[in-house]
Amino acid sequence: MPSFKSNLDIQQNQLLNAVLHTLRDLPENPVAGQLYYNEGKQTAYLYNGSWWMPWGEYSAGPTQQTNQYILNIANPSIKSSMVFVRLHDNQDVVRIDSHFSTGSMVNFNIESRSSVNEKGFLLTDNPIQAVYEGTETTAFANSSLPKDDWLYLEIVQKDDGTIVPKEEEQAGLPGETEPPAATTDSEILGLLTITITCVTT
Repeated sequence: MPSFKSNLDIQQNQLLNAVLHTLRDLPENPVAGQLYYNEGKQTAYLYNGSWWMPWGEYSAGPTQQTNQYILNIANPSIKSSMVFVRLHDNQDVVRIDSHFSTGSMVNFNIESRSSVNEKGFLLTDNPIQAVYEGTETTAFANSSLPKDDWLYLEIVQKDDGTIVPKEEEQAGLPGETEPPAATTDSEILGLLTITITCVTT
């Protein structure tokens, strides 16, 4: 297979029948602007110099409007649950992108609620995972969001009932051989960024 170790200038000619590099895992040693196609997620990804982002936007129909809701949470914990947007149109979720700024992983759920104080329905069958490399989910249990509903985010505990504690909480007292167990409301240090892309129905 030919290998090019310098830029290839095709002088504004078309690149015909091209296929992105197809892998099941992330490419090693990426550079900003690199593309690949994840065959497991059936999604193309673009490396922005820091993490892999899903590449390309959802294309709405001629009478549809695309809306994006972005939420940033610093040092999320199980106390980070919040209602973060009220919907003024009937909408369908088409995808959720999430990213966490450190090597930790954050699990979270998003609900659609008719009242801020009452449980609603989850947008996905399973909790969504935000990791350092960037991730995306499109497996929606119910993607239809009624007008005047609220979107509600909730951080999910690990199976053992704890989440990663703050660094200063990991240090034990003098003479202790092990750090104390994490408390259930410990923070995960880093910035959680969530983008929900919807179209009006």
